[in-house]
Amino acid sequence: AQDPFDEAAVRRALTLVLDRNALAQMAGTDARAAEGLVSPGVPDSDGTAFRTDSVLLDNDPEHYSDACAQGLELLSQAGYDGGRGLGELEYLYVDQGNAAAVAQALCDMWNQQLDLQVTARAVTEEELAQALTEGTYTLAGVELRPVANDPECFLMPWVSERTENITRYSNSAYDTLLSIIASAQDSTARSGCLHDAEALLLEDGVLAPLYTTVTGWQLRETLTGLWRDGRGWFRFTGVVPRAV
Repeated sequence: AQDPFDEAAVRRALTLVLDRNALAQMAGTDARAAEGLVSPGVPDSDGTAFRTDSVLLDNDPEHYSDACAQGLELLSQAGYDGGRGLGELEYLYVDQGNAAAVAQALCDMWNQQLDLQVTARAVTEEELAQALTEGTYTLAGVELRPVANDPECFLMPWVSERTENITRYSNSAYDTLLSIIASAQDSTARSGCLHDAEALLLEDGVLAPLYTTVTGWQLRETLTGLWRDGRGWFRFTGVVPRAV
C-alpha cells in the first residue's frame, strides 16, 4: 500500500496547521518563529540578508484559522478526510531542554486541527539517529546545523543522492537547481536559484521548519572591533577602545 506521506498534499496539510509563534514561545526566549528554512542573518550571494523580503512561512496570527481550514481541505482532497486512513501516528524527539513541551504542542495542533491521532515519544539521540538512517519513522524533530553560513548549506542535504537526506526526498527539479547553484559564477543567478530551491522544498512539505534560535550579545559601548565569523565564533583580537 502507498504511504500516505508520499503525497505532498498530506505533508502540506500537516505544515499548514503549525502555530510557529506558539512553538517558538515554548522553545525559549532565544527562539524565533521560522520564516523559511534558511535562518535570519544568513547572507545572500550579494551580501545582503537572504531573508530580506523573502518570508515563505506565514506566521500572521490572523491567517492561522484560514491555514487550518486549508489543511483540512488538502487532507480531504487526498482521501483522508478527518484523518481517516492515516491511523495512529508517532512523533519522535530527543527530550532535551524544552523539546517535550514543543513535541506535545505539535501533536495537539495536528490532533485538534486535523483530527489526527499523533502521539509524541521521547527517544535517545542514538535511537533517533537510527530511525532517521533506516527510514523507520513517520514524523520526527531534528535540529539542523549547516556547516557554513551560506544558504546552500541549508539546502544541499536534501539533494536526492546525498547521504544526509534523511527524508528520502527526491525531486529532479530541486536537484537541478542545486547543481546550478554549485557551479554558478553569477551572484544574481545563484541567488535566484537559492530562493527557488528553498521555496520548492517547503512547497513539497518534506520539511516543516518550526523555529530558529538566536544568540544574544552586547559589546560595551566604549569598545569596537568585535568580529563574528560564519560559524558564530567571536573574535576579540581586533577589539579596541572606541574613538571619542
